Amino acid sequence: MAFFEELGKVITGTGKEVTTKAKALTETLQLKSQINGEKIKLEEAYAAIGKQFYEANMEPGEAYSKAYEAVRSIREQIAALEIALTQTEGSHVCAECGAKVSKDSAFCGKCGAALKDTSVQAEAEAGEEAQAEAEPENTQEVGEKPETAPESDGSQTQAEGSSE
Repeated sequence: MAFFEELGKVITGTGKEVTTKAKALTETLQLKSQINGEKIKLEEAYAAIGKQFYEANMEPGEAYSKAYEAVRSIREQIAALEIALTQTEGSHVCAECGAKVSKDSAFCGKCGAALKDTSVQAEAEAGEEAQAEAEPENTQEVGEKPETAPESDGSQTQAEGSSE
């Protein structure tokens, strides 16, 4: 009988030790999770500050010129990729509001505009308009950029493809 009592005490002691370690591990993981959540919030705040600074200072100093050019280039590439995506999905972009509309639609489901021209040029123009709306209205330079986007996107895409 003494053997079973001793075995029971060992199992109970081990169980309590495991429980204590599991609680400590759980607390550690919860704290690490909270820290990571706060770090994500901090990165989002930094990104918001950067976006506000970018939009408020469209004429960058020398220190920011490369970053500004990167942002412009990425926006142009995104617009070109969105156009390619709409073509792949079998849809096109409404020239009035920039919404995706199926190829067989006669009217835009978002704004009600009549859809007459489904050519690639109309999609490119709509993509440029959507990009211009996303950019600040107080600068001419940014508003003028999308007009040259289709011509420069092809060469940038080829150049980027060859550098990768």
